[in-house]
Amino acid sequence: MLDFNEMIGNFLRQELRPKEIGRYYPSEAGSCMRKSWYSYKSPKEVDKELIKVFEAGNMIHDFVVDVIKSERNAEVELLGAEVPFRFTEGEITISGRIDDIILVKIAGKQYIVEVKSTSALKYTKEPSEGHVMQLQIYMRQMGVHNGIILYVEKNTLQSKWFEIEYDAQKAEHALSRFRDLHSHLAENRLPGAEAKLVGAMAWQCKSCQYAGECAAAGLEEAQ
Repeated sequence: MLDFNEMIGNFLRQELRPKEIGRYYPSEAGSCMRKSWYSYKSPKEVDKELIKVFEAGNMIHDFVVDVIKSERNAEVELLGAEVPFRFTEGEITISGRIDDIILVKIAGKQYIVEVKSTSALKYTKEPSEGHVMQLQIYMRQMGVHNGIILYVEKNTLQSKWFEIEYDAQKAEHALSRFRDLHSHLAENRLPGAEAKLVGAMAWQCKSCQYAGECAAAGLEEAQ
């Protein structure tokens, strides 16, 4: 008898590719810096169940694109769904596969829409700080200073959205985190256990692949 769960896992399996120090991904802007550091220094295969979650998010993105393209929603014009993104600043390059943003025009004004899937919309009272930082980077580099973070519940397709204005200070803060991460990587210096030290980031520890290494290293930054 076929095991379709195994078939899906085989289909989605990703080849382990070590990350290049100096090249960073917008989606990591709000990630625990220690977790990001480990992902460069000690890369691990992504858990197969987590890959399925990511793929479900891709499906939500494609669905939102279809909704916007529909002639039934003529008040919104789709300008781009696979928007290329890459820029270099000093020693770092920020780039990657942009699979969660959409460029649209509403009432003559351009917006960057960042699409995020969620399993429980009722807990989404405000946008994630990490998602806001990611959007600020997009707005800074693309010159589009109006943004929307759209959360779509996977089980019901109900949604909640937040308009985000461009904030140069927040964009700079997000970029400074990448500079800080780069410095720690270049100097082989382990950052502090950020998610354990910052209450709003504690949820990241629940599914962290590096929980064992982090616990053994202690909370403080390694000198």
